[in-house]
Amino acid sequence: MEDNFKIFVRESMFPRNREVPPLALVGALDAYTSFDAIVRHNDVGSWTLVLAAQHPQSGLLQPGRGIVVMREGSDSPILSGPIRKITRKWDDDSDAGAGSITVSGVDDNVFLAERLAWPDPSNEIHLQGATQFWKANLAWKNAGELLHRLIKANAQGHSSRRFRQLFVASPDAGLLADESAKSVRLRFDRVDELASLLSSVYSMSVRCMWHPDPKSAGGDNGDPSATGPGLLVTFTSVRDMRGTARFAADQGNLRGYTYSIAAPEATRLVIGTQNRTWHEPEHNPTYDELGNISGYTVSMVEKQGPERWFGYYPNNSRDPWWWGDPATTPAEFKDTLQWAQQGFTATEVEWGLSAERYTDRRDIPWQWAQDSHRQTGWQLDPPTWSPHHRALMDEVESFNLDSGPKAAITVHPIETPRLRYHLDYTIGDRVSVNVDDVDHTEHVSEVRLSATAQDGPRVQLTVGESGATETPYLYRSVRELWKSLNNLWTREADSLPLETIPPAPFVLRKVI
Repeated sequence: MEDNFKIFVRESMFPRNREVPPLALVGALDAYTSFDAIVRHNDVGSWTLVLAAQHPQSGLLQPGRGIVVMREGSDSPILSGPIRKITRKWDDDSDAGAGSITVSGVDDNVFLAERLAWPDPSNEIHLQGATQFWKANLAWKNAGELLHRLIKANAQGHSSRRFRQLFVASPDAGLLADESAKSVRLRFDRVDELASLLSSVYSMSVRCMWHPDPKSAGGDNGDPSATGPGLLVTFTSVRDMRGTARFAADQGNLRGYTYSIAAPEATRLVIGTQNRTWHEPEHNPTYDELGNISGYTVSMVEKQGPERWFGYYPNNSRDPWWWGDPATTPAEFKDTLQWAQQGFTATEVEWGLSAERYTDRRDIPWQWAQDSHRQTGWQLDPPTWSPHHRALMDEVESFNLDSGPKAAITVHPIETPRLRYHLDYTIGDRVSVNVDDVDHTEHVSEVRLSATAQDGPRVQLTVGESGATETPYLYRSVRELWKSLNNLWTREADSLPLETIPPAPFVLRKVI
């Protein structure tokens, strides 16, 4: 199997043999009959191995262990992840000898969800009620640093939750400096959900991968004396590889492709922010020894009203620059003017729908206020320079990516010495694919790897917009289920004041 994938078995997080450190490589696995894997950009991938049950290497595959997949020419893995299922199969018709073993698992991105975002990660569970939310620090430079701090805080916080095999590297210095993500407030939220959102918005790649010495690569697990293998979390900018990674028939590196487009699920978003709150004095009587009212104290307490600010955002991210302008609209698109001037976007006109969705974001502390220059009841919008506006725009951008139209190209490349997966380009990179004599530039959103003893390695790419995949609906339904549950919690929990009300710094006494 020349140039085939090299697969190794790694030890469990909790070794049964004290002489073997956690996650150490315990043996090579080259007797497999087939190997298939899916690597996803900023999402959890999966893999499956099949080998003969009677082969000695089958004994390496035990619950808790995992695999590390390498390729000659690179020191970093293509894929690594734990075993999640082992299936033994035998029948007298199709399985010779002792039958076969099928082992399947996920990649190590699954460990981004290993720890929830606790309100106060440094303390144990009995103290979590004293803190409502984990908040970002305004001094942090970008979304990469936010995720870096968040993962470290929950993996290296209280001793009962410490994840000693998870090392977190510092974010790439080239990440976009922006304050948009600093308004997040989390309470037992899933870290991987936030990582997926922020990485899509900020063109960032977040990966968790096995490393023989993560500390030497800049990883930190909170233990200065830590050694040995571990899992390394990295935050890097998406690379632009269009100059070198171009797939086209005339380049001799394209076997075929499948191009697909899909309608949007929704095109308009309504967002609701925090309820209006205010402080007012509360009078409490005081009594003398005989039970008579002798005076009263006054303290300032927080009140909450039903008024909320709501925003309405049509997805106009795909509108051409001339959309709705009679003077510049090309002649062949003059028929769109009537719809554009009624407020419909290019996406809505193209696909014939204008569906609305609602998102509850009470964690954004912009409250309803009267716009003094408008009629009574007209709400004041957050200033465009404010962190509230930037947080709203992040939600809008996420909606546009997740619910907007999808275009994906599945590419069947021919591996050449000049262009090989993982050596010359990798998951998340921006590449170019020639379709019908037109070059399309998209990021690599999904990679399917396969290998057999006879055929060697095969690579299949899916390039396209955020969420582009050959198997989108299952994963999206899981994400939507989580989001709906989280929104339900938000609506119920945020009926309470969003901040702990501090005691009044003064007491007034009036003698009667």
